[in-house]
Amino acid sequence: MDIETQLRAKYGNKKILVVGLGLLGGGVGIAKFFSKLGSIVTVTDKKDETQLKPSIDELRELDVRFTLGRHDPRDFLSADVIFKGPFVPWDLPEILKAQKNKIPIEMEMSFFASYCPAKIIGITGTRGKSTTTQMIYTLLKNSGIACHLAGNIPHLSTIQLLPKIQRDDTVVMELASWPLSGFHHNKLSPQLAVFTNFYPDHLNYYKTMDDYFYDKTAIFAYQKKEDILICNSNLKEKLSKMLPASRVIYFSENDFPEKLIYLKGKHNRENAAAAYQAAQQLRLDNKSSIKVLSEFRTIPYRLQTVAQTEAFTFVNDTTSTTPVATAKAIQAYEKEKVVLILGGMDKNLPFDELLSQLDYVESIVLLKGSFTDRLLSQIEKHYVKKITPVFDSLERAVYEAVKIAENIHNKHPSQKVVILFSPGATSFAMFNNEFHRGDMFNEIVKRLIKDHETS
Repeated sequence: MDIETQLRAKYGNKKILVVGLGLLGGGVGIAKFFSKLGSIVTVTDKKDETQLKPSIDELRELDVRFTLGRHDPRDFLSADVIFKGPFVPWDLPEILKAQKNKIPIEMEMSFFASYCPAKIIGITGTRGKSTTTQMIYTLLKNSGIACHLAGNIPHLSTIQLLPKIQRDDTVVMELASWPLSGFHHNKLSPQLAVFTNFYPDHLNYYKTMDDYFYDKTAIFAYQKKEDILICNSNLKEKLSKMLPASRVIYFSENDFPEKLIYLKGKHNRENAAAAYQAAQQLRLDNKSSIKVLSEFRTIPYRLQTVAQTEAFTFVNDTTSTTPVATAKAIQAYEKEKVVLILGGMDKNLPFDELLSQLDYVESIVLLKGSFTDRLLSQIEKHYVKKITPVFDSLERAVYEAVKIAENIHNKHPSQKVVILFSPGATSFAMFNNEFHRGDMFNEIVKRLIKDHETS
């Protein structure tokens, strides 16, 4: 019996509740999948119809019921299965009541993993998981292996891949901490796990760093002794106390034997080293793997060069939603003249490392948000001559950055100036999410260059 037939037999005519529709495609994918199986699907989200319009529009043609702007406890207690969105807390009162009533709670990624017939390579980490995921996926494709990209990738529905996957395929899955909580819930881990690094993050969601780290550990906690964990060597002390059952292989930036042609920064060398270790464990051709990784180009929104002129390079690093990530971005351009666009909403994270890197930027253009408010008193002490007023418009901030960059370039005409959009904070003060923020930056840059060419 194929997977789709098996799932239709189990879930057809069952009441499925999707909690958290969102705007990145996950909730939409679950609703579509179970609607196709013949399930009775209800979607609930505390956001209203206006906020969720793009996602709702994708479900208009389906027989899906909506409860929006609130949660109705009756939806939870009448469901046969509840699918909890990644940002919905496990201690949501309605979820707790459903659990008390023995109603199964699932999450998309762990549900997928429990039915997936193929080998899963799971990648997690505070930083680098998207790049490392794409690197490993590219290595497999280049080797002619049938593989599927899955996990926390915007507008890609992992659950809808299930009917397409064959036993001999390989699934490369990016896993953030929230979906990994579902792996703990189902006591599952990928057969090959990659743990890129661990830094402070998401303290606007988790009570402590230990809570955050615990969710991350699901990447290896349920592995068997024949499974493999590839882990950053700076996590050796943490892992030594946990005694993973699987075989553990540590990596550092020096483990990748060649230079990266297009990617910048120590963190990208670490990503390449992690992917290279995965290639070795998968017994891929060594020479070919080194070539693919050394020639790997950046993926969207991560230190992505989006435009260049004679004077400027525009870099979109919108997925830098933590101070540490922005510090790494500055390090990647340490030999360049940098104008940094910084700021947004706070995650309650330490920013000492970022402060130490601000010595290496020429100017700091500030965007409004609670993180900016918290940072401002510190940077005013040391960098008052480098900072601009706080902007409540990304467009005005970009235009100010260009004006500052022009002055710098006039003084140093032999050097291009890097306009680095690396906010170090979340986007919710002004945008739906970091990808929306990145798209707006790209549009502004495109318009600015067009205006410059026609002037």
